[in-house]
Amino acid sequence: MRCLCFFFLFWGCSNPTKKASIDTSVVDLDSGEVPDAGPLGWPVTSPGPYQVGYRSLNVTYSPGADFSDRTIRLNIWYPTEDDSGSRAEYTVGFDDGAYLDATPAPSVHEGGYPVHIHSHGFQGYGATSAFLSRYFATHGWLTVAPDHTDNTLLDHRDPLPSAHYFHRPLDVQVALDTLGGLPSGDPLAGMANVGRSVVSGHSFGAYTTWASAGATYDLDRVTEMCTSGEGIHDDGCTSEEEAMFATELADPRIVSSIPMAGTLRRNWFGDAGELSVQGPVLFFGGTEDDRGQQDQFDQMGAIDFTWMEVEGACHQTFALGACGTLDTELGFSIIQTIGLAFARWTVLEDDQPEVAAIATGEQSISEIVTTQRR
Repeated sequence: MRCLCFFFLFWGCSNPTKKASIDTSVVDLDSGEVPDAGPLGWPVTSPGPYQVGYRSLNVTYSPGADFSDRTIRLNIWYPTEDDSGSRAEYTVGFDDGAYLDATPAPSVHEGGYPVHIHSHGFQGYGATSAFLSRYFATHGWLTVAPDHTDNTLLDHRDPLPSAHYFHRPLDVQVALDTLGGLPSGDPLAGMANVGRSVVSGHSFGAYTTWASAGATYDLDRVTEMCTSGEGIHDDGCTSEEEAMFATELADPRIVSSIPMAGTLRRNWFGDAGELSVQGPVLFFGGTEDDRGQQDQFDQMGAIDFTWMEVEGACHQTFALGACGTLDTELGFSIIQTIGLAFARWTVLEDDQPEVAAIATGEQSISEIVTTQRR
């Protein structure tokens, strides 16, 4: 099992009680044949043909004229044909499933590497869902995951500044800008197709996902929170901070989103802010992690919204794993298979019937996954 080498130090070995499997017989629903033409022919239930490269970049940007510069670390996974190298070194720990500063493989996708962006949870860091980032990379994708400064395992500020709620979607914008503007001498220069991207987020990262994909803020509620200090992590907002929530925090380059194990933030988005989100939404939840999933589904109105519930999954099934009620590798396999299918269907407009069927739940890949879809 590939894992972060600090994994068991922090979380301990799991003792899974739920036994199930993932169906790897992904076939064309019309012809019954496994497609084999190009990267869209690679089965989503198996890793792709590439090894995984990893690198990080520190980027400093200005959130606006009224604010101090902000520096974030970008964690980047990408395909490589290297079959050896130093193991990846993350903000916390190492990963023997990715090679540090490996040589990028030429893109087999039109326009360059398709891009997946990931936002970590509260007091996490960009590599907490590295299993998902690695899987995308084996299929020729690039994943970028910011360390959201002020809310990582190493630098968390308590109370959390109100500005962090607009910093997170700005971090996503800056990540895409950086990938699209790398200097000519950079090994990844010109290789990322940032124009159409998918964003995912775990826990607090689900908030980032909604904000980046186009959920609109309820400015009256924001004003109330900023005045009272209730509903946010500190004692209010400055007028300049409050004004930021009326600016464009969504990124039009994001065409679909995958919030995982998160709640609806009614104090920020009001009663219907999520209904302005752009593109399809795939929402993952777990039966051992009650985040009000049914209520979220019931309130989604007419947007393209799919809820997939994984029986036995706990909060960390979607991040570091080690869930005592579900085998870690099984949970990871389910999430990465469905996540990749959804990304191919929405970002690459993959029209193969089996890909859309997995992405929408029409074809089940495991008996422990249930789907509701609008």
